[in-house]
Amino acid sequence: MGKRQTRTRGKTKGAVWPGQPAASQRTAATRARQLAPAASTTGPKEKDGTAALLTEIQQVAAEAQVGLAAGDEPDSAASGLEQAWQLYRTLAKRQAEAADALAVQGERLRADREELDAAVARQFEEAAALQEQRATLEVRTELLDRRVRALSDREQAAEAQFAELRLEAGRELETWLADQRRTAVDALDTERQAWQTRWSEAQRRLADAQAALDQRESELAQRERDLRSAQLQLEDEREDVAQLKAALKEQQASRAERFEREVTSRTDQLLQQMEEDRHRLAAVTEGNERLSARLGAYDSALASLGGMTLEQVVERMAELRAEKAHLLEENATAPRADARMLEQLRQQVMQLAADNEELVRERGELESALQRDRIAVNERQNYLEANNWLRAANSQLQQLLNEEAAKLKATAQVGKEGHAFPACSHMDREFGTPWPSDAHTPELPELVRQMQAVIRQKASLSYGLSDLRLVLAGMAMSRLHLFQGISGIGKTGLARALATAFGSDNSVAVVPVQAGWRDPQDLMGYYNSFDRIFYESEFTKALYRAQCPVFKNRPFFIVLDEMNLSHPEQYFSGVLSALSIKDRPRLALTTAPVRNPPDLLIDGTHIAVPDNVWFIGTANHDETTVGFADKTYDRAFVLELPWQHPDLAEMATALPEPLAHRGLSQAFTEAQATYGTEAASIIDFLDTHWRSRFAEEMRIGWGNRLELQIKEFAPVIVAAEGSPGEALDHLLATRILRSIRGRYDIHADSLDTLRTDLVESLMLFDSAHEPVATQRLLDDEIRSRGRR
Repeated sequence: MGKRQTRTRGKTKGAVWPGQPAASQRTAATRARQLAPAASTTGPKEKDGTAALLTEIQQVAAEAQVGLAAGDEPDSAASGLEQAWQLYRTLAKRQAEAADALAVQGERLRADREELDAAVARQFEEAAALQEQRATLEVRTELLDRRVRALSDREQAAEAQFAELRLEAGRELETWLADQRRTAVDALDTERQAWQTRWSEAQRRLADAQAALDQRESELAQRERDLRSAQLQLEDEREDVAQLKAALKEQQASRAERFEREVTSRTDQLLQQMEEDRHRLAAVTEGNERLSARLGAYDSALASLGGMTLEQVVERMAELRAEKAHLLEENATAPRADARMLEQLRQQVMQLAADNEELVRERGELESALQRDRIAVNERQNYLEANNWLRAANSQLQQLLNEEAAKLKATAQVGKEGHAFPACSHMDREFGTPWPSDAHTPELPELVRQMQAVIRQKASLSYGLSDLRLVLAGMAMSRLHLFQGISGIGKTGLARALATAFGSDNSVAVVPVQAGWRDPQDLMGYYNSFDRIFYESEFTKALYRAQCPVFKNRPFFIVLDEMNLSHPEQYFSGVLSALSIKDRPRLALTTAPVRNPPDLLIDGTHIAVPDNVWFIGTANHDETTVGFADKTYDRAFVLELPWQHPDLAEMATALPEPLAHRGLSQAFTEAQATYGTEAASIIDFLDTHWRSRFAEEMRIGWGNRLELQIKEFAPVIVAAEGSPGEALDHLLATRILRSIRGRYDIHADSLDTLRTDLVESLMLFDSAHEPVATQRLLDDEIRSRGRR
């Protein structure tokens, strides 16, 4: 029987039974059936590919054992491991796809952010619409200003006509003209009050629109802060995801590399052991074949032993049986050794699987611990940030509580005193004593020289007599002055020095203009209905101080330092309108009377703009400032201060006595009456020679306001030892030709021709004065167009 088994074993090596699949086919079919469930269970929901890979390794090991038991080739086991490695790479690819899905989610978040940006843009468009509405209100306000100016012009024309009629008709018509004038003034007052009411209503609507716009801007700012916070949070989350992905990739790469090394090493060991077993099996098979050959030889020899004795044959057969039994024992021992070796391999594979499961469990624990640590770190960071925020909020709240306590204390103190305008009420008591008004007023030429000496001595500033003559004549022309020039040439110092030159150091107040001023309340102050106090600004206090009895008859200067840091036409609009009103101009402070108002407040709601006040605005022109509108220039006296001062010697002079405003105004009136013909000659010169040419070639025109200003300005220049050409040169440069600045629709050749003709004409008008200001302006414009 052992012999028959040996032969069968030897014949079945590599043989295939009828109807039985080949070993490689059985292996492939078994592997396909075993891989199919694993592949079907591996999907996007699989979080860890290690367990699936472990299952595949176990299946490959089991398949290798079956193949060895069936006598298959060991290459099929290696191909199974290769398929398992391909499956692992598939799982890694799916993890990469999951990372791409996170990236897509980030794109969606960015799209949401773009939608929020679009919403912010829509909010900005709505703010622009509100700004347009505000511009419409400003246009309506400008129309109201024009109506008021027309009424003022009509009043002045009526006054001039009445004066001419009084000169022609004599004393017998004086009473009748006075009655007519009162009737006209009453009608104008009625119409002016109506326009003033409408203007106040328009101002209130504009304030409401501005408040709504500020509220909308605040909401937009809050939305922007929320968007920035969300963006920062999104960036933090994106950074956490990136760190997590990097850590996961690094961990996967490390695990894959280590597992690949272990699988490769173990596979090499298994292949080596299988090769050794195959060599042993081949040796056993070769021994069986040799034994079979020897048995055949023995049978042949036994058949051929016809001459041997029976005892010899029996003895020989016994020897052969003994040898056969020994060989059969060896043959039976070899399969049991192979089985033990396979069992050892199976135990090793199971041990590796257990180790791998332990590693997977440790990995899960480490990931859980890492997640817990990350959450703890985030919570601690959040706690720290919340703690810092609470500390800052507590500090701010404490500061607010202190400020509110101080305000309540001040409110209680003011409530005890009962004054809604505490500073102005204090001025009633401090400056209530009238100042003597019998001071001597020097002649205008002497006054100009006095101004030069005092400014040089007290302010260390040197100005020529022509510049100071222009300032003095500008005071007769307008109550709004604009001092322009480069920074640091003494614009504010000159404004301060004027008060000293007129004999009163404290008849000046400097109001620094802020870049954020948009409303008259920024200039005037505001009324707090809760505290029942009007928070007076420096401008309001200076305006009230100027009309107190101590300063009422002195020239008073209010300096708006850096006036064009914000648009004067916005925050200074009320003053501009008031300056156009000749009869008792005033500014509204409150809409209803307040309790215990100051003595000089009109009806408890308005403050007067006294005629002894001049407003001086200093202006630089750079990237931080804005330009003045035409209506501001038309109402103002403009002086371009020289960047290089004349070299004047020290002038020792005694400080002058305080100059009376009444005496200064009388000196202006006398000069205008004495030298009125000089102003008429300037107006006639402009109308005859240049009005039509300026209109046709330069599209420049002027109205009645300029003619009235010439009548007030030019006589004072001549009375102060100047010339009509000096007055005309200044007015041409600052009022008429100023509008060609920056107009590149005017060719350089046209400007060159205009310069030649205009200078020649001015020299013919007044040969004693060279038109330096006009030449400088035209030369600058010609150079700006590329001409030398």
